[in-house]
Amino acid sequence: MPVPATLSTLSTQGHGFAVFPEVRICRVPNGKGFQHLLFGDYITPPKKSDGSYSRWGEDSTQEVNGETWLKVRSRQEEGWIRLSEIQTQRLLEVNFVDIGQGDGCHLVTPSDEHFIIDAGEGDNMYRFLRWRFNLSQSGGQLPKFTAIISHPDEDHYKGLNLLLAQPPANQKRQIRFDEVFHNTIIQRAGSTLGKSTSFNGVNYLSEFIDTQAKLVDVLGKDGAKSNYEKLLKGSLNTFPNLSIKGIWKDMGQETLIYDDPLLRLEVLAPIPETIEVDGVKQKALRWFADDVGKTKNGHSVVLAARIGKMKILLGGDLNSKSADYLMSRYSGKNVELVKKKIALSNDEQELVELRSELQEIINENRTYFQSEVAKACHHGSHDITNEFLQAVNPIATIISSGDEESFCHPRPETLGAIGKFSRGERPLIYSTELARSSPEYITLQTKNLKTDTVKQRIVSTYGMITLRTDGETAVIAQKLEKPRSSFGDITKWQIDKLIWNDERGEFISKK
Repeated sequence: MPVPATLSTLSTQGHGFAVFPEVRICRVPNGKGFQHLLFGDYITPPKKSDGSYSRWGEDSTQEVNGETWLKVRSRQEEGWIRLSEIQTQRLLEVNFVDIGQGDGCHLVTPSDEHFIIDAGEGDNMYRFLRWRFNLSQSGGQLPKFTAIISHPDEDHYKGLNLLLAQPPANQKRQIRFDEVFHNTIIQRAGSTLGKSTSFNGVNYLSEFIDTQAKLVDVLGKDGAKSNYEKLLKGSLNTFPNLSIKGIWKDMGQETLIYDDPLLRLEVLAPIPETIEVDGVKQKALRWFADDVGKTKNGHSVVLAARIGKMKILLGGDLNSKSADYLMSRYSGKNVELVKKKIALSNDEQELVELRSELQEIINENRTYFQSEVAKACHHGSHDITNEFLQAVNPIATIISSGDEESFCHPRPETLGAIGKFSRGERPLIYSTELARSSPEYITLQTKNLKTDTVKQRIVSTYGMITLRTDGETAVIAQKLEKPRSSFGDITKWQIDKLIWNDERGEFISKK
């Protein structure tokens, strides 16, 4: 567990972070809180008149009723908080940004390295990051960034255009990307993704994953280009040394794209198979069922973030076919076949045995997929299996979806299934779409506030679901549509807490 900071450690480090689960800034020591901070919020000394930051010292502390209070700045406000409410340890922070219909996740490691895991289709992720890092202002070094594109659907990757292109003239600083990871598949106009390759009666994509992890080069009609390919190859104009890599999971091997003493990011999918074509062994991705979309989505990059005792699962747009496939690969048993036998059997004893076998497969897969927090696959689509939801077995699920879409995401039956197959008496289900409950853009008729500034504020506050954890405690929070006063203190966030329980050997949810 983090140890509260001392004045000496804070003075040396120059900043600190709010302790679990929340902190309030007061205008005077021991006063009422007027600014509401979340676990892990960044805290600095106050600013000087010239805009620079002062240093913490004796002139910024007061003793009140045996407690040391420290003058601070956080979330654009200055005031006083208890010294015991600051820690020096940075957390894992995962922001599920409200990017409308699609996925967009901003992950910050305890070592202050940043990942963008999908970026939606529009400019919401760009506006969020421009607000977060104040890119319109010059000065200050930005942290390292890595992009991960789960699969080539526009509502997952197209928002990276603004981040990987040359910045507009009114932007003073640019986020620097060192690496871009993707699931190796490109779909060009008119492409069928080439399901013509067959091996042992199973269809595969006709282009193979090579050892250099290059883009799978799938030609469409007349050699048509794809926006996805243009994005990835065009980004080299902005970042000449950018590394673009395909990622996948080889069974029996651990695949990590990030590994430090506190946090590991493990790749769980896509999983290629080794097939033989004209006597040559090749790594190939399986063709899933009835259309291009299910294959493209089904081979989404699936990530597991592990910190301490907590695991967070990010599953892209997995669907029923790919979920069955992954569970079969991880268990070594044919899930789809077992389910078909259950559906066809009229023998009670056989049904008992088959259901027991299916439960064993689910239990084996929990070793790999069970998570405390999971991002719902495909925006809460109905096209996911009950068995996979049981294997994930989360305490909390976050759904990223938008207002103006023709799929009715999240589906009612999916919400019911998520609740049914999650842990705890009252599982937590969050939605970026519901958390906002306001127009994505608000235009204010005022001379002193630019409309673009208002757009940034909507994306950065209302709609975003944020997770902060040190591996033993966590908060999941969403912004209230309207602040309220609680015993005189201002409350701006709805917060749910996850706390590790030694006796039960698991996290439990608390309000």
